[in-house]
Amino acid sequence: MKRYVITGGPGRGKSTLIEILAARGYGVVPEAARIIIEEELSKNSDALPWKNLSLFQAKVAQKQLDLESEAVEDTLFLDRGIVDGYGYCMYGKISVPASILENIERNDNRYDKVFILESISGYKSDKTRFEDEKMATDIHDAIVAAYDKFGYKPIIVPALPPEQRADFVIAHIA
Repeated sequence: MKRYVITGGPGRGKSTLIEILAARGYGVVPEAARIIIEEELSKNSDALPWKNLSLFQAKVAQKQLDLESEAVEDTLFLDRGIVDGYGYCMYGKISVPASILENIERNDNRYDKVFILESISGYKSDKTRFEDEKMATDIHDAIVAAYDKFGYKPIIVPALPPEQRADFVIAHIA
């Protein structure tokens, strides 16, 4: 199984790129954080990044690990990886959940390649993306630093139209 992470700060077009890759027949893993936010909002829970970042990151880490372990496709694109959680914790100045550290250390180089998306114009917040543009940039920098810390050599995906971004990514896995 080949695992490729699509990552970057909020609002960089990750989910759009993942949707295009899925439409082209590739296996995908959705963003765990969006799933957790939607679940916790429906329960009126405090496990949300703007209420309890530590609890939220622990839930996201477990969901990420579950989603990754359930995937069976030979070629898989992930909307974020477990290392993103480390970056978010560093940004939020909170302790990193043990599940993140254990899985990064135990599965050194768990991802075959990491693609970091450059910023696109038109950043907008929504019900699951609450960050302003400065926060999104700072989170992006923390995520990039996390992948660097754990020895990944990310491929930078330029700010191209979505279909061209998909072509760029596919060309780099061939």
